[in-house]
Amino acid sequence: MNKINFETLESRVYSPYSNKNSVCVVQSDKENCFPGVLVENISYPLTITSIQSALFSCIANSEKPSKVIISDTYKKEALFDWWVSYYDIEVIVDSNFEFIPVDLYEIHDDQVSILSRLKDLCETAKVENSDFPVSCLIQTPNGYIPGVNVELKSWELGLCAERVAISRSIAYGELLGEVIHIYAPKSDYVSPCGACRQVLFEHAEHSTTRLFQNEHEYMDVTVDQLLPYHFKSDSLKK
Repeated sequence: MNKINFETLESRVYSPYSNKNSVCVVQSDKENCFPGVLVENISYPLTITSIQSALFSCIANSEKPSKVIISDTYKKEALFDWWVSYYDIEVIVDSNFEFIPVDLYEIHDDQVSILSRLKDLCETAKVENSDFPVSCLIQTPNGYIPGVNVELKSWELGLCAERVAISRSIAYGELLGEVIHIYAPKSDYVSPCGACRQVLFEHAEHSTTRLFQNEHEYMDVTVDQLLPYHFKSDSLKK
């Protein structure tokens, strides 16, 4: 992968409602770099800030956040100071920072490989509250990008596996592909929550979710089938 900078990251921001361009980079204790960009949603409480995106990408990779790098034009997002304090990370201002993002891309050739990887990913989910792991693999033109659910003691600030994978994909400048694979080993019936359905519809309206019910069965459901009578309006866009 090639080096990128804040200007490149800003081109990947999804903010049609506010036109803000918040981006940052979280560096782990292994010195791997995880980019984060603002990912807005028409249902505004579901918006993912750049620092949350970057932090959860790092944590979902089973690494410990160490630093967050921002530019001198960065305007603090909601809960920025809280996230910094919660994870006890150092804030570095460096507008000229260049980095190579950690390689998250995976190649899978068949459903057996995909299901095996989804099972392995569940072992890395951060589910100290629910003990209910979920994993996700999003197909992109350059490979699959994984996600797992990340929970916090402050329950409402966690993210599901689908939203971790979506925010990662957007931060990497990827288009979400045809199929989004989801697995939850402790569920009787796998299906995205309402919040994830709304975010999926915003970014992958024409994609298909492949829901693995067990080792032998899966169900394909299009995203627009998951969210009938959805809310969508160009009137909110600036």
